[in-house]
Amino acid sequence: MLFRLRVTSTSADSKRDVRAAEKDGVSCAAVELDWVLFDADGVIQGPRPGWMEKLTAWGGSRAEEFLLAIAAADVACLTGKDFGAAMREVLKQFDIHAPLEEVIDQDFWIEVRQPMLDAVRAVRDLGLHCGLATNQQNLRGTYMRSSLGFETIFDEQFYSFEVGFAKPDQGYFRAIIDRIGVTPDRVLFIDDHEGNVAGACEVGIHGELFPPDGGVAALTTILARYGVRL
Repeated sequence: MLFRLRVTSTSADSKRDVRAAEKDGVSCAAVELDWVLFDADGVIQGPRPGWMEKLTAWGGSRAEEFLLAIAAADVACLTGKDFGAAMREVLKQFDIHAPLEEVIDQDFWIEVRQPMLDAVRAVRDLGLHCGLATNQQNLRGTYMRSSLGFETIFDEQFYSFEVGFAKPDQGYFRAIIDRIGVTPDRVLFIDDHEGNVAGACEVGIHGELFPPDGGVAALTTILARYGVRL
């Protein structure tokens, strides 16, 4: 996520699904897992301090409108449209003549949470496969895939702009299941948004809600419910 209004389900049914998943997770140590899927933003990585102020400054007196336009462009590009082209239209709309590379930080203000990456390595050392499952537009997703060393951390990386579906769409999770070749009940998905967790649960994947700034302690608690001990 660069900056977006979350496309997640907030229906009562979705929230009930999440609560049911959390309740079931307390006693699911007998579940046998092959894969653990991790969301990126809010779990594996976070924003660098000050990023919002730097981006907002470009909007001047129309800052709020500018941020909303960026959010709309970001969401519109999650399943494959070119974010660069969409953002150039936004800059044109707001009479911003600077190159896109000056407005949007080249490393997208990402701050990787190293303790979480170390924990992912530990999960793999236990014999489980680990995947990154994240909604991203093409520019940010390509940067993440090529520049953050994730290929040495995760067995697979599933970016929405490549998959053609975005969380919480069931198509996103079904595409992952088809690619990794296991049944959904052998997969655990960890995300910090209820709607995304509910979407995974709807296709039979075990879903767990990651608390804000939960860190390795929260991950350890979640995994323990499934008999995985870090």
